[in-house]
Amino acid sequence: MTRRTKRIIFYVAIALFLLLSYVAIMYAQGYKYSFSENKFLRTGAIAIKVNTNAKIFLDDDLEGNTSFFGNAYSIDRLLPGKYKISVLKNNHSSWSKIATVEEGLVVDFPNVMLLPEEGEKEQELFDEVDLLFKELDISNIASLSEDINLQLPTILKGFRISENKNKLAWWTANELWILWLTDQNYQPFHKKGDKELVMRFGQTVQNAAWFRGEDHIILELERFDTKGRPYSIYQVIEIDKRSGVNIIEL
Repeated sequence: MTRRTKRIIFYVAIALFLLLSYVAIMYAQGYKYSFSENKFLRTGAIAIKVNTNAKIFLDDDLEGNTSFFGNAYSIDRLLPGKYKISVLKNNHSSWSKIATVEEGLVVDFPNVMLLPEEGEKEQELFDEVDLLFKELDISNIASLSEDINLQLPTILKGFRISENKNKLAWWTANELWILWLTDQNYQPFHKKGDKELVMRFGQTVQNAAWFRGEDHIILELERFDTKGRPYSIYQVIEIDKRSGVNIIEL
């Protein structure tokens, strides 16, 4: 091997070492190379917390299971972009969203709810719902702070204040609305006084209640059978509207 060849190999090795060191440093600082952008981009993450243990899917590929403690899961080092995130458990309802990941930020879904769809657990759920609607208290809207301009519609059918008085839900015959009475310090963030239409319905809303906290509403909706006779169904609605609303029909 000539001296010139040795020198070339030495310089190539130095260049390769510097390149790999640069890549390692960028990776350690949370960057990842994007071939579509042809440059390093700071990565983001998706965090999920579920009310039960479940499997987590990213773009329909299994990522893993929620942790034993807290039923939480985190997907790190994601390049900026849109990802389909799904949460599944046997004999339970499913949940999915399109998460928009941004550089250096975490997209958090802290209140994912799955409910049983068969067996003893399902019957316990129906018993819970029956008891919930039987025990509803009449809320006093006059007790709300006078500095909040509610501007509730004249066609209002009913309203419920959440247990900790952080949110007010109200409904018309075919719409569900939420008003934030205090700042919401978790995603999706809201300020006191924010008002949002959660959903419009094809059926008539008969009744509503907060369900297991302040992030889901259960609605009693009127439907008709083939002979035109009315009957009621229940739907649990999440109030997080990011990329659509998940609905669990009981």
